[in-house]
Amino acid sequence: MPLRWMQNHGPKRVYTPQSLEFWFGKLEHDWERHFSDTQLEEGHRIYRDGEVRELELTAADAIIHRRIDKKDEYAVIEWNATGVSVRSSSTDLDVANALAVAGLHEIEELVADEISPLPDPAAAAVPPMTAGNNHAKPATHYGHAPAPTASRTHPAQVSSEAPAAAKSPRTPSGARRTPAGDVARADSRTLILVFTTTVDGLTFQANWVNPGKKRVPALGQSAQAAGHGHATVSSSERAKLIGLAAYARKAHFTYTQQSGVYLLASVVEIPNFLRATLPAWKKMFAVDLDAESSKLLDGAKEISVEAVATTRKGKGKADGLGLDLRWIFKAGERLLTDEEVSLLTRRATSTMIIPDIGIVSLPVERLASISAWHRAAAESRTHGELSPYLIFSLYNDSRVKLSLSPELEAWRKTVLSTSAATPTLPELLRPYQRRGVEWMHHLCDVGCHGLLADEMGLGKTLQVLTLLATRTRAKSPPSLIVCPASVVPVWQEEIQRFYPQLAVDVLKSGHDFSARKDACIWLASYTQLRKHRALLDKQEFAYAVLDEGQFIKNPDAKVTQTCFAVRAQHRIVLTGTPLENRQLDLWSIFRFLLPGLLGSRVTFEASLTNDRSGTLDRLRAQLAPFILRRTKNEVATELPQKVEIDLLCPLTEVQRAEYAKICAEGLDRLGDDVGTALREKSFGFLALLTRLRQVCCDPDMLPWMNAPLSDSGKITLLVEKIAEVIASGHKVVIFSQFVMMLDRVRMALAEHFPDLPRYELTGMTLDRLKPVQSFQTAKGAAVMLVSLKAAGTGITLHAADYVFLLDPWWNPAVEAQAVDRVHRIGQKSTVFVYRMVTAGTIEERIQALQASKKELFDRIIGGLGGDFDLSRHFSSLRDLVQLTTTQEEVESVV
Repeated sequence: MPLRWMQNHGPKRVYTPQSLEFWFGKLEHDWERHFSDTQLEEGHRIYRDGEVRELELTAADAIIHRRIDKKDEYAVIEWNATGVSVRSSSTDLDVANALAVAGLHEIEELVADEISPLPDPAAAAVPPMTAGNNHAKPATHYGHAPAPTASRTHPAQVSSEAPAAAKSPRTPSGARRTPAGDVARADSRTLILVFTTTVDGLTFQANWVNPGKKRVPALGQSAQAAGHGHATVSSSERAKLIGLAAYARKAHFTYTQQSGVYLLASVVEIPNFLRATLPAWKKMFAVDLDAESSKLLDGAKEISVEAVATTRKGKGKADGLGLDLRWIFKAGERLLTDEEVSLLTRRATSTMIIPDIGIVSLPVERLASISAWHRAAAESRTHGELSPYLIFSLYNDSRVKLSLSPELEAWRKTVLSTSAATPTLPELLRPYQRRGVEWMHHLCDVGCHGLLADEMGLGKTLQVLTLLATRTRAKSPPSLIVCPASVVPVWQEEIQRFYPQLAVDVLKSGHDFSARKDACIWLASYTQLRKHRALLDKQEFAYAVLDEGQFIKNPDAKVTQTCFAVRAQHRIVLTGTPLENRQLDLWSIFRFLLPGLLGSRVTFEASLTNDRSGTLDRLRAQLAPFILRRTKNEVATELPQKVEIDLLCPLTEVQRAEYAKICAEGLDRLGDDVGTALREKSFGFLALLTRLRQVCCDPDMLPWMNAPLSDSGKITLLVEKIAEVIASGHKVVIFSQFVMMLDRVRMALAEHFPDLPRYELTGMTLDRLKPVQSFQTAKGAAVMLVSLKAAGTGITLHAADYVFLLDPWWNPAVEAQAVDRVHRIGQKSTVFVYRMVTAGTIEERIQALQASKKELFDRIIGGLGGDFDLSRHFSSLRDLVQLTTTQEEVESVV
């Protein structure tokens, strides 16, 4: 069995399907009990720090390599009857065992990567405001300035004599009273309260009016420094301060000892204080109000916000336009100054005071929209000046009024126009392909970038090549097409077939983009582009095309960050499945295409959390000009019909017994709560679902079983159906996620149809084109066995007209990609697609999840959207896995 080599973000991995299955079974056991706490801790560190350089698995042992202090070190892990045993090049037992622990963690990661039946766990349970922020700019939060608080030493406590004085202040006979109610005596000065309107609220300071009408501070450190502290205050004056403190406290003022200032910070309470409470105070104290205080009586004035967008000449932009955006804030007809706007946005509260205006209100959500714009602009600026496409992030935002200059309004209408200038295009294009080229051509002319999301099989490759062929000039910079490694030969073949005049080069190790000075098209796999990341800062391309754009759906992945760093005058993404798990997939694609259009990642996720319906409406409107999506039913009318049939499969007695046994043991081990099992026992949960799916296919796939082919109800039914199909000379493609299942089907076909030509395509097939071409050109009936992972990209199998999907997969997009290898342009016959589902089992539940994810795709691309979460569908693990259909029921249907 050939080894499979894979270079992921971690060590080099060497393994076979058999070795993967062996270690999958072993890791179901609690292996950590074989190591000490010290060894486990050090092993965790080695794994976290990425010190493991190579991982080699066999069906008997595992070899772990690392290089430390310029010395090679290895550990061999064996699993015997008593558990784990470790041999190592190190004589230190703890070091050897720690390396083994790191290796076991790497094996767990490999198993999860290769045979996990679950969607990306990050897609199901990632908190939207914190998850994956390693590469996203954090949101800017406007804070409140802290309001002054009352000191623990209050003016009412200025002396021990104060309470007595407060109880019976005396008014000497013949004493003259002032209008403010103060006693005109040497030991009882007038107390005047000086009110000031500030951004923090309404404040006042208490001052004594000395002879000569000079005012001196009555409270605070300034009073002490000027010699007007409580030692020089008479008993009646202390009584006034005590009474003031009581009245101020009742009116909700707070006091600051150091400054001697009282503050009423509640904007809501200020008008009522001025209107109802202050007149009563004036009977006890003198009052001095500033001119701005009267404006506080008018109530809150709503601030209107308008974004005024104009154009300016941009440097290096295809359309020659840059974007200027000014924010205009008004209270009635009064324009706010820059300082006032800055104050308003810093405070980020719905109601506040601007002294020259009074109380103003600005809804927080409107501020959020402005803040989101600034973050979006920051995203865009990483690629140069502000691009005019950013107006689409505001145009459909009801929270902000947007005014466009005549030039910019004309540009917007041009972007939305369907009657763009038509380039001269070759006759080989179908009408809808011609429309696709014209659409991309139009976006390039107006300085925008687009997502061509045509359904698989409609010729996206040809459309892009036609665009490049018609727009590339001799002195143009080079262009870049990035695709999966398996698809690079397909692009080479298509260029040679349709446009052999185009210069092409394939990016390989040691290449430098500057090596060629012509208008070359560079073909690069995603892996090779990541390895050449350092060259991208120095290179600008005419066109950058990402094929199979779902490869950058995870914004935290290194390959995604590499693609974000690509600089190009025009950017295009191709994918028939832009949304596989959640809206963040689409955000990542548009972060490459139109940085800033959907805002920052944090803002995007927060908006979905806070206002899903409104956000999705805006999302659809913002993306509409930049997505072109056509389905076969809409445009490829020459394509024959595709008939999809669910083929219910019976369980043999052996399958039924093993399924029930695995199900009972899993429920006993994991409990019945799906969410808890996913969070706390994820590997055991993965193991249970995988084992159940395997037994639904063939009990021989279970490590402890050695079953004949007749023990698989699915293989038995498949053989019956194949006999009917090949008797009429049809070609058949059989898909499975399990390579072991394909091996068993090959054995069955060899046994029952020894003369039937058979071909295979799996992840271990080195030359993908050879079996495909042989199958396509074979005379008469033939069968192609294909793994789902190998079928997603770059192959055409339209010589077949029968498709069998042996085991349902969580994501319908993966199956759709596989089926569309057959049902695509060039197909002449009706295509029959049989989904082989074991009724009443985990496979039937997978079908339900497929339906939900298809709905997600349709709602986002054609309408609204929602996130995928396994626990939303099943809270009970028993409901997810337990067998619910009897043998007789299945047989009656079949």
